[in-house]
Amino acid sequence: MKTETILNVFPSDDENRRLVVAVERSEQDACDRLVLRQESFSSDVGWFVQSRIAVEPEQIPGLKILLTGQLVKQPLRTHRVTGATPSILRFDRLAAGQAS
Repeated sequence: MKTETILNVFPSDDENRRLVVAVERSEQDACDRLVLRQESFSSDVGWFVQSRIAVEPEQIPGLKILLTGQLVKQPLRTHRVTGATPSILRFDRLAAGQAS
């Protein structure tokens, strides 16, 4: 039998998708596993798992270093705007590298 503790649920820019981070414990081997699940929502069935990645205990320190290190920058959050016309940026010849 497995038990699960959900650590966090990260919504995406699409309200029908999310990332779930959980710890699963199997009574068979008494080992905790960090699990990442990509879930989708359907009005017929609710939330369901699209894909699942189990992170082995020996992989967690490396993952933690990667996610908290200087190499990782805060991702820019993009906001989808529906019905809006995209902006057009104009560059003069010098900025575009076409100086004569």
